[in-house]
Amino acid sequence: MRTALRFLLIGFAVAALWPVRAAVGRQEVSWLDQRGRPTEDAHIALDYLRSVEDDGLDSRDFDARELEVLAANLHARNEPSDDAVAFDIELTRNILKYFRQLHLGRVNPRAVGFEFDTEEGAHDFQAVLRAALARHQLPQTITDLAPPFAQYQNLRRALRENRQTEPSSASVRQIELAMERLRWLPDLNGSRLLVVNVPMFRLWTFEEDRADGTPSIEMNVIVGRANATRTPVFDAELRSVVFRPSWNVPDSIVRNEILPALGRDPRYLEKHDMELTRSDGRVSVRQRPGPGNALGLVKFVFPNPHNVYMHATPVRELFGKARRDFSHGCVRVEDPVALAVWALADEGGWTREQVIAAMASTTTEAVVLRRPVRVVLFYTTAVYMADTGVVRFADDIYGYDARLEKALEASREGLK
Repeated sequence: MRTALRFLLIGFAVAALWPVRAAVGRQEVSWLDQRGRPTEDAHIALDYLRSVEDDGLDSRDFDARELEVLAANLHARNEPSDDAVAFDIELTRNILKYFRQLHLGRVNPRAVGFEFDTEEGAHDFQAVLRAALARHQLPQTITDLAPPFAQYQNLRRALRENRQTEPSSASVRQIELAMERLRWLPDLNGSRLLVVNVPMFRLWTFEEDRADGTPSIEMNVIVGRANATRTPVFDAELRSVVFRPSWNVPDSIVRNEILPALGRDPRYLEKHDMELTRSDGRVSVRQRPGPGNALGLVKFVFPNPHNVYMHATPVRELFGKARRDFSHGCVRVEDPVALAVWALADEGGWTREQVIAAMASTTTEAVVLRRPVRVVLFYTTAVYMADTGVVRFADDIYGYDARLEKALEASREGLK
C-alpha cells in the first residue's frame, strides 16, 4: 500500500512536468527509449532488483514488482506517458539503493561494534550509474560493486543452495549476515593477509595471489572471554614480531587479579617472575621474558587503540577445548613458530630453525617488517571452507548476530 501510494503521488507530481522532460530528450530520461518504453538497460536493472536476495539483501527494501507493472504498462503504449517519468525516477532510486547496499551494506558497522569505516561520503553512486548506462555496462558495474572476495562469491553460491535444501533453517540467515559483514571490509588487495575469526576460534593467512580464497596457513586460536574481555573487531597492520617478549601487565589485570593474588600469597610476583617497574612516577608490573611468560616466546604486534596483539602461550591445554574464549582480549595462537615463519617470509626468509633459535635465545629481539601484513580481527558465524567446499557455522558467542539483526530491522523501519 505504501509503495503504491508513492507511485501514485509521483504520477501526479510529474504530470505537468512530462512535456518539458520529453522536450529535453533522451539524456533526461535514462531508462527509456524515444518511444517512452523501457530500454534493455532497464530490463537488466529490473532483473537485478528481482534477485537482490541472491546477495543476502532484503527484497522488501526494493520495489521490483511495482516497477515491473509500470514497465509492462509502458510497453503496451505507443507514446510517452506520465508513468514513464514515474518509472524513470523510481528505477533510478531503487538501483542507487541497490548499489549502496551491495557495496557498503545496510547498516553502519560501527553501530554494531565493528571498527570499520565504509566511507559512505566518498562514493558517488549517481556518477557510477551514469557511467554504467553510458557504456551499457550495468552487469560489470554491479560485479565491481560487490565485495571483491572469493569468500563472498562462495557464500553467495552457498546461500542459493541452502535456500533450496534448508529454506526454514537458521543457516540461511547466518550466511546472509556473513555477507553483510563482508561488505564492511576495506580493500584488502595488494597485501598478504592474516584473518582471525573470533567465534570460530580460528586463524587463516593468505598470500597476495588468493583468487580462490585458499589459505596458506590455518590454526586454532584463543580469544577474549565473552562475558568480560571480548576481542575487538577491527583491521590493522602487522608491523613487528618480537621474540622473547616481556609482558607489561595491564592495570585492569593488576587490579582485578594480581593484587588479590598478592593478598593470598606475598610471593606471587616472585613465583611468576614478575617485577615492579617505575616510569614517570607510576608503578607498573612487568613479567620478565621466558618460557613461563604469559605471552609465550613470541608476540605479533599490530598497533591499535586497544593494545591487542597476537602471541604464543605456555598454557597449551586450552587449545584442546571446543570453545576457546579464555583470554583478556588478545589472541593466543596455537602454532606461533609457523606463524612467525609466515610473517617474516619477506624479511630475509626466516627458516623454522631460525625462528625456534630466536625463541630459545636469552635476549629479546624485535624484527620490524619492511612490508607490513594486513590483519583483520573479524566476527562471522558462517565461513565457506575452501578445502572442503562447505560452509562451516559457529555459535554467536558475543551475541553480535542478534545485534546485527536488530540493526537491520531498525534500518528497514527507517526506510518506511
